[in-house]
Amino acid sequence: MSATIEEILAAKKEAGDGAYLWLHDSGDCILWPTEEASVNDDGRRAIERWQLTREEIDELIETGECDEA
Repeated sequence: MSATIEEILAAKKEAGDGAYLWLHDSGDCILWPTEEASVNDDGRRAIERWQLTREEIDELIETGECDEA
């Protein structure tokens, strides 16, 4: 597993059960504290944001941890 994916999974775990992980096919990956915080947000309320490669996108999807992809 790549270091970036490990970082994302650790951040989601640390954020708690309500954390919401969104992934776009462009590689934009955003972690919010809750799904509600993500609604109509451009990332300002995000805990963290990453830009992933195609390989990392596939790897993250395979973990099953994305709430929306």
